[in-house]
Amino acid sequence: MSNAASAARPSQHAGPVSAWPRPIPARRRPPAGDELFALALGEVRTPLADAVFDPVRDRLTGRDGSVIENYYREHLGLEFYRPLDKSAFPLPPCGWCSWYYYYQEVSAPEVLANACWLAEHLGDYGMRWVQIDDGWQGVGHGRGENRDWTAVDARFRTPGMDRLAAEIRQLGLEAGLWLCPHGQSNERVVRDSGAFLLGPDGESLSDTWVGRYLLDPSLPAAQSYLRELFATLRRWGYSYFKLDGQPIVLKEYARLAEQMRGPFDARRPRAPQVTEHYRATLRTIRDAVGPDAYLLGCWGIPLPGVGILDGSRTADDVTCNWEGFLIANDAVQRWNFLHNVVWYCDPDVCVLRPPLADGAARAWATLQGLSGQALFTSDRLPDLPPARVALLKRICPPTDIRPLDLFAPRQTRKPTWVLKVAQELPGVADPAQTTRREYDVLGLFNYDAEHPRTFHVSWAELGLDAGRQYHVFDFWSQVYLGAWEAGVFVEVPPADVRVLTLVPAAEHPALVSTDRHITQGWVELRALTCRPEGAAWVLEGRSRVIADEPYVLTVGLPRAAPTFALTAAQVGADAADVSVRGESHQGCATVTIRSPRTREVDWSLRFEPAEVHSHPVQAPDRLMVVPSGPGRAELRWRPEYSPNAGYQVLLDGRSLGVAFRPHAVLRGLEPDRRYVIGVRSVWYDGTTSPTAAEIRYRPPAWS
Repeated sequence: MSNAASAARPSQHAGPVSAWPRPIPARRRPPAGDELFALALGEVRTPLADAVFDPVRDRLTGRDGSVIENYYREHLGLEFYRPLDKSAFPLPPCGWCSWYYYYQEVSAPEVLANACWLAEHLGDYGMRWVQIDDGWQGVGHGRGENRDWTAVDARFRTPGMDRLAAEIRQLGLEAGLWLCPHGQSNERVVRDSGAFLLGPDGESLSDTWVGRYLLDPSLPAAQSYLRELFATLRRWGYSYFKLDGQPIVLKEYARLAEQMRGPFDARRPRAPQVTEHYRATLRTIRDAVGPDAYLLGCWGIPLPGVGILDGSRTADDVTCNWEGFLIANDAVQRWNFLHNVVWYCDPDVCVLRPPLADGAARAWATLQGLSGQALFTSDRLPDLPPARVALLKRICPPTDIRPLDLFAPRQTRKPTWVLKVAQELPGVADPAQTTRREYDVLGLFNYDAEHPRTFHVSWAELGLDAGRQYHVFDFWSQVYLGAWEAGVFVEVPPADVRVLTLVPAAEHPALVSTDRHITQGWVELRALTCRPEGAAWVLEGRSRVIADEPYVLTVGLPRAAPTFALTAAQVGADAADVSVRGESHQGCATVTIRSPRTREVDWSLRFEPAEVHSHPVQAPDRLMVVPSGPGRAELRWRPEYSPNAGYQVLLDGRSLGVAFRPHAVLRGLEPDRRYVIGVRSVWYDGTTSPTAAEIRYRPPAWS
């Protein structure tokens, strides 16, 4: 179903899938120097969006009333623009790929070993696909004879490609294959088919990475060849096809347009007709495999495949190191305006195995989880350390995330990612009484592999109310950081990331985070109610929990009196075998639920009025300021010996936010203007030190 009028459709593993196509909020190209990468999940409303995009009409309407017609077709250069058809694949694929561990040394027993592990350990988390890459075909190694899609390598003849697919499907998974269908190296197949580009002497006109011979898309025989090839692969039981080498094919077709032997209209330029013939080959493949098979264009961006392909790999090959992460990061940001709009973007696999450092693994997992792009891992899964498996569990599967930034960015390493989430949930007892959760999930990436970076996270710059308190939660560390106005200052180690969740604070308990998925509630929350009960508050919900996996809820409490403490946590009467344990902390409460099987569990939390513990804080001292660039300065001060929650940073008496360590950064300072910079210690309830450390500062003029 692809209908803008339809309701959001729930997915067992990934939460709701919104109706599509429908008008969506958009952020047009921001000013130079913008460092924000913005995304949306759900029916988001945010002042960051200064336009609305209508995907059916291909029209962008600005908040100022300006209109850009044919926005994708002409403004963004997508000649074959068409809104993504989500009827067969409402979400991007999620699974395992053999290439980046085995390369051409892959074998049927190793594929099955990974498939069995995946089904047992990650099946309930939404991993579905097992994609066999280069090595199954031909002689299995090198190029040459390896580019023969009609022959099977000896390592796969037992049990056979069809039986291997059947065994994968028996595990509750789906099987996929890699190939370069426009290339071929088997001369007998080439001669028998009559479908390839040959010169007058019968020699190949194109010997490339995709094969010693290249299909002539203008020939009817080419369509017959592809139809028979993919009908065979589909009959074997494969339903995901990674079509590699597509930009090579397009480049060669442009070079060899005059040598093509099929029919052309002499009254029209040949180049667009060649593109039409190329698209015809993709349509033939689509017809042969059916609408329920996934087609991925690979290696580069085959834009002429828009409207036919389900997805496109957007990154070069990645490597198991920080440089590999940067390749994926650049691809995500560069092409995200296409994702979940015209097709699903695929930034190549998420490699998490050692020797990749812990910080790089967190960054890579965050990139996948917050972008919602296609997610494949490519490690030997039985050998993956438990901590890295835990990262995978927190990002599987991809959710219905869409770009808020509908433009090709000037830079592809924007350090601050903001995922705006709006979640509509029915009530537990009365589904007609809905609750709307609105929150932000931030990814703060430090692309510098040698030095830490301090971020100033400003509520105003995120489109939030600077005067309002927001609960701040560190997702990967599972640490509640308090509720603050204006913003926070956060340090990120080299080649690492911090993921912060920002939830508006209220006069009653508020659900801040769940640990099932990085989107923190979208994937597994099925219902939610928050209601008063006399002087108490009751928070009720329904969640899909995974067998034997602790499920942790974090609830933010009012930071100042009157506040509350968790006094009771229980699950539904039909969940007698489910354990539940709750604890109250400074500013928050945590509840852990554990079930022996995967199921939906009703839970209820009761909060009673409670006292606030407040500790007197003292002013810091030895405040110093160091210029660090045009309009920028670094602040440092001596840390307090006595406890505090953080340090409130002030500029001319106005709070910029709270730092959790004794340093901060200032941005946007005007040269030669006199400023008064202050720092106060602050407690969790908002109480500040009676006095502030202060310094007067006049930024220098930078040439």
